[in-house]
Amino acid sequence: MAVTLLTYARRMNRTGPTPALLALLIASTLTGAASVADPLHKYGDEGAWCHVESGWMFPKDVGNFARVLQPYNIDGNNDAGAEYKQESGPFQGAVEVDVYAADSAATDANIDGARTTAARKAGEGAKVESEKSFQIDAVKGLHGVKVKYARDAKAAGGQTNLYYFTTDRWRVKVLAQAKQAGNESDRALDAFVQALPWNTLGTNPGIH
Repeated sequence: MAVTLLTYARRMNRTGPTPALLALLIASTLTGAASVADPLHKYGDEGAWCHVESGWMFPKDVGNFARVLQPYNIDGNNDAGAEYKQESGPFQGAVEVDVYAADSAATDANIDGARTTAARKAGEGAKVESEKSFQIDAVKGLHGVKVKYARDAKAAGGQTNLYYFTTDRWRVKVLAQAKQAGNESDRALDAFVQALPWNTLGTNPGIH
């Protein structure tokens, strides 16, 4: 039968303190609370992590991009994300993939907040070069918006693309940056987004 800390304290008034047992009870309580709140769980044997609420998988690799460390939760809530990098070869870049609940209070859980973040990451003087719909080939009817940023011609720098997708329950933000701007970089970033595991979004695998 579970014993609350209050019940335990009352018993200690009668029987006397046992510090070791009290420490164990506190540790187990904190561990249980952390496990309930954890929005991410390891999945399978290939380094993937699952965002429990949405079912979204954060694989170890996406194409030639490798995930940096394990995924993270955002602002201490149930939203989650991961960073991927490709650091060798002719193309080099970094991508942030974040998944938000539709009712999340996080800054980038709406398109306006995501735009502000993308513009800041693109650098001083960056402007929107183009904005258009972006269709996910593997999932019928799933499309979002792609915003491409261009920097001042006099400023050295790479390329920043924001991809933003909205479903009835989820928001997915992909903020992608390449070290060198150009059509090849743009195609490489598009290919990364297409290769993400979109078919896992909303599957809620029930991992707890």
